Amino acid sequence: MERITKADDRVHRPAGPWTPTVHRLLAHLHEQGFVAAPEPIELDNTLETVSFVPGVAGEYPWTEDVASEAALVTSARMLRHYHDAAATFPLDEDADVWSQTPSTPVETVVHGDFAPYNCVYDGIAAVGIIDFDTAHPGPRVWDVASAVYRFAPFTTGAVEGANAPTLDARLSRAAEFCRAYGLDQASRSVLAPTMLASITALLTMLETEAAAGNPKFVSDLEHGHADLYRADAAYIEQHADDITRAVV
Repeated sequence: MERITKADDRVHRPAGPWTPTVHRLLAHLHEQGFVAAPEPIELDNTLETVSFVPGVAGEYPWTEDVASEAALVTSARMLRHYHDAAATFPLDEDADVWSQTPSTPVETVVHGDFAPYNCVYDGIAAVGIIDFDTAHPGPRVWDVASAVYRFAPFTTGAVEGANAPTLDARLSRAAEFCRAYGLDQASRSVLAPTMLASITALLTMLETEAAAGNPKFVSDLEHGHADLYRADAAYIEQHADDITRAVV
């Protein structure tokens, strides 16, 4: 498992080949006035140090605060503010290293795994974003689709910390996230297929990393995450037209 430790107001995390680029991104965000992300402090060959973002991460099981509509709305608005700040990040194709393959159209640097567990909350208000390891250039809808999948949530598994929502409740939360973000109509029209593409990417990464012996992904595979993602993809595909009608 990842060795992540906290000391005072600093977090120490394993570094990867992409971490120098991520640190440039984090520094750029702060220069743009977006302070809801960690601030880069130190970096060596194996370890990165970033500032601690105070608050409570939206881990499972969800608290009543994290499951609230207010948390969904403030998370969507925070994602929009992040995207706007990251859109001016100066890309360098010769020097940048990302953990994920950039996708088109490149509109910003997406977070790559925007979900409640990578958001930090102060009560019902989203106040921070953490874990930028999967950041990469891409379209805004990539993050919004991933977020809607997690926040609605469109999962066939147990929804921990909240009553299992009906389809109508999921559709309503999906539409509210898109409204709060301010997603354009063209992106809304491809939200459902983008959700499916993001789950496919999750599956590919999970199975590739597990095959390479990465202990975190081996554990995820053993705990049935791949089967859950496949079931979720089938559920989303079954209700793709409903999702599109709800958000467009």
